Amino acid sequence: MTQTPESTVLSFLGVLVQLGGAVLLVGFFMLLRRYVFRRAYFSAWVAAWLSLTVGVLALVVRYLLISRIAVTASDEAPLVRLLYFVYQSAKLIGFIWFLRGTAMYVSGGRAAGAFERPSLIVGALLYSAGAAFWARSGLNEMVIWQSILAVPILGYCGSALLWLPPSRRTMGSVATGAAFALLGGLWLAYGAAFALAIGHSDSGLARAATMFVRYNTYFDLLLDVLLGYGMVVLLMEDAKREVSDAQAELRMSHDRLNRAAMVDSLTDSLNRRAFVEGVGLEMARATFGTVVIADIDNLKIVNDLHGHAVGDLLIRRCADVLRTALRPYDKLYRWGGDEFLVVVPSAHSADMLQRLQASLGSAEVLHSPTDGGRVSLEVSLGGADYAHAGEMGQAIDRADRQMYLDKGRRKGEPRNSPDHMRVSQVASLEKR
Repeated sequence: MTQTPESTVLSFLGVLVQLGGAVLLVGFFMLLRRYVFRRAYFSAWVAAWLSLTVGVLALVVRYLLISRIAVTASDEAPLVRLLYFVYQSAKLIGFIWFLRGTAMYVSGGRAAGAFERPSLIVGALLYSAGAAFWARSGLNEMVIWQSILAVPILGYCGSALLWLPPSRRTMGSVATGAAFALLGGLWLAYGAAFALAIGHSDSGLARAATMFVRYNTYFDLLLDVLLGYGMVVLLMEDAKREVSDAQAELRMSHDRLNRAAMVDSLTDSLNRRAFVEGVGLEMARATFGTVVIADIDNLKIVNDLHGHAVGDLLIRRCADVLRTALRPYDKLYRWGGDEFLVVVPSAHSADMLQRLQASLGSAEVLHSPTDGGRVSLEVSLGGADYAHAGEMGQAIDRADRQMYLDKGRRKGEPRNSPDHMRVSQVASLEKR
């Protein structure tokens, strides 16, 4: 295939432009190294771009340096054949790295299996040596040799990414797969076009093939940029999924910490901090309601007679009994050591106190696991209504006062519980 000076300059300029594009892609990928080197598939693709850049650089040396040093250097010169071998082997090794990276991505990050065998690289080197030795038409014929391997390799990469399951199919995988498929089609066209151009035919098809071949480096650059864009999008999608997973873990950790800060571990009820921060008060603040203060009367007695472990059981039993009288949107807060706050929207204190007293009155007696003693649950209650959210604090103060009045009345009544009888017996013994 004879070339005019104009076509020669155009081809050489195309090689330079292609080299510049490859260097820019490699440089851009290296800027992403914090994401790249943790993903084996993308590292393989970076190696592919590096190898392709070496191949294009060999052509630049051939046409821009060797031609200046030895103007008469032909395609048969040993140094030129060596550069053609470097070009051919670098391109084929680059295709193999594309194949490995795609196989790694499709397999979910696992090894690429048969595509990782060193024999593939050895085979590519032997194939390149044969092409460099047997190609009588120089570079144009070696492109035909390249297309024999490039078409199936790029076609596999494209189909593997385009046929991913819907759950893994993303814009990045589709863009990368489409770019691989277009490159495979382009190399198929190269094989036919270069074969026609080498034949020196004067037919219109041969002239069209010659024109197509003249611009092949620009077509390569265009699709290389599209392929690099798709790979970067795929990488960013992968990184975004990793960041999203990390954020989900942080949200879960935050929720666990928030629950630990807002929920009383002994009774599983909300604590006083939760009330201060408004947790669970959305409905209560939107309407009228009532608040009830409940205080365990005999906690100190139980702690003294049975131990604090049984006292904790009594506190838990009190929370469970109070909870049985509440609706799903009523809220129970552990207000202090032996005090609970009940917030009941759309209710009145008289009705709520009656419900709570009924629940407490029917509560089962607790048996001490240490000594088998019977422990009753004695609770004083005080309630107050509020008309709107602004009165809730005042209503709590009033309910607290009502609770102490109820406690005073209860202390004035005779107590016949086993705990009180045992305390009286202990007091009588001490007096003696």
